Amino acid sequence: MRDPRSRETAGIRSMFLLVMMIVQLSTVGNLGWHGIGLTANVVSILCVLGCACWVVGWLLNWRFSPYLALVGLLVLGTGGALLSGLLVRDLAASPAFPAVAAVVISARWPSGRAALVVGWFELVLLVTAATQGWHQLESNGLGYGSLLLGMYGLGVGRRSYVLRAESAEKLVRETERANDEQAHAAALAERSRIAREIHDVLAHSLAALTVQLEAADALLDSGNEAATERAHTYVQKSRRIAREGLVETRRAIAALREDAPPLPELLHGLADAYRGDTGAEAKVKIEGLTRPLQADAGLTVYRAAQESLTNVRKHAPGAPVRLKLVFGEEEVVLTVANGAPTEPPSALAESGGGYGLAGLKERAELISGSLEAGPYAAEELAGPGWRVTLRLHG
Repeated sequence: MRDPRSRETAGIRSMFLLVMMIVQLSTVGNLGWHGIGLTANVVSILCVLGCACWVVGWLLNWRFSPYLALVGLLVLGTGGALLSGLLVRDLAASPAFPAVAAVVISARWPSGRAALVVGWFELVLLVTAATQGWHQLESNGLGYGSLLLGMYGLGVGRRSYVLRAESAEKLVRETERANDEQAHAAALAERSRIAREIHDVLAHSLAALTVQLEAADALLDSGNEAATERAHTYVQKSRRIAREGLVETRRAIAALREDAPPLPELLHGLADAYRGDTGAEAKVKIEGLTRPLQADAGLTVYRAAQESLTNVRKHAPGAPVRLKLVFGEEEVVLTVANGAPTEPPSALAESGGGYGLAGLKERAELISGSLEAGPYAAEELAGPGWRVTLRLHG
């Protein structure tokens, strides 16, 4: 764990430690160079060197700096504890050394490992003070020992704060990344949705319009008066198909805005248009208690019925059609079935890219539904035909 710090904070801490080292060096030689004085002088110099190693390892970011800082802290804490327990006077900055080492180690290490190191400082302090008599143990040993425990608690609290701050920062980053991914996924889903709308709204209308215009052009080229009249009929149909394409576009926009007409009305409209175009039979049956659906669900049902009728026009011209919409308690089921064709295939059968049913399946799966399509045999529809079944939950 790395404690976040600014340059200003690092500068202030460095100055504080520099003052500590100068104060400690100023006491070297005060007790003489014999016996306890020699020991105190040597340990003081070692403490200053340990403090310098820690500062260098703390400030510099190079390969061995963590180990250098660790060695410096251990020397600083052990030496400071030894001096604090050994001396009655001329302590200078000695008690501050183990206190600083204890708070730094407990702020950066897990509490268990930090407790072992601080316990070692405490042991050195108490044993050293005990060798100097009860008075030394009572004044220096217990007093500075309590200080070390307080520094340990302060460091543990600091570590807990830093860990919470890092955890919160990590959570913010993960939330931002999740939001970015969600926005990207939403953009991709919207692109797919627009692609389906382009197909569903325009493809069948433009394909039918192309067939009508090609037929009109061929009739006009013949120069026959009767053919010209028929070409005029095709042009009128083309105009009607173009108007219906505009209506479908507006209807798609209305559905996206959640103000589309009720589904039964839309299905009856599709059936009426199919009868008007082909002259074939088309019936709509509604079962269950009619209720409004979510915008996506309602649009999916409508597109499934629309695409199914377009496929009947392409592949089974003149076939009778049955549209059935069932409002169940837990699901809504649309069935579009057609019988055998009564007319020969037209050029319309070759139009389109073959993405209609695939797009409908994608629509259904996106809202936890399913779509099935396959051959169907029913006596009421006069022979073998085709059936599309859409199931949506809700």
